[in-house]
Amino acid sequence: MIGSRIFLALAQPDELKKIRWFLTRQGFTVVDETQDGTNALRRIRTVHPDLIVADAELPGLSGVKLAEIVEEEDLAPIIVLTSSDQGGLWLDFEHPTGIIFLQRPLTKQGLLQTIQLSLISDYKIKHLKQDIKKLQHQLEERKLVERAKGILMRQNNLTENEAYRLLQKQSMNTGTSLAELAKAIILSHQLTE
Repeated sequence: MIGSRIFLALAQPDELKKIRWFLTRQGFTVVDETQDGTNALRRIRTVHPDLIVADAELPGLSGVKLAEIVEEEDLAPIIVLTSSDQGGLWLDFEHPTGIIFLQRPLTKQGLLQTIQLSLISDYKIKHLKQDIKKLQHQLEERKLVERAKGILMRQNNLTENEAYRLLQKQSMNTGTSLAELAKAIILSHQLTE
């Protein structure tokens, strides 16, 4: 958490200065800052921050629109600061998003806790996405092995266990993974059909 790279997009220069000062005192790194939404999007895509804190009322591109784009492109978690008269903004149950809204007036503790929770959630989500990719890859490999096993069973009149043991033996003898061997068997079978 400490040392995380934060991008600030706030319309008011004095608020920008105060938040930058507070975050750096807490051990965070403010990698870039701007007071314009359109400029913010371009710079976020360039600096790849760990977290974005944006004003809902940015000139050019509003902070809410910026947050939608950032979320859609999965650039970084984003906290949108809203004024007290936008009270129901984060309660849109018809269009739920991962955007976090923090209402003004800000407190140091509230901002810090929101940042920490955002970073923790993002970390967990990234790990879950990696796990999903890994499982999808394993599933695809498993499908290949099953297809190859079926081909060997039909071609050599083998049982399922015998076909699998043959695959394993060929894999070990050739130093090839089961998935690569299965791809080769499937390709060879397709060429001979």
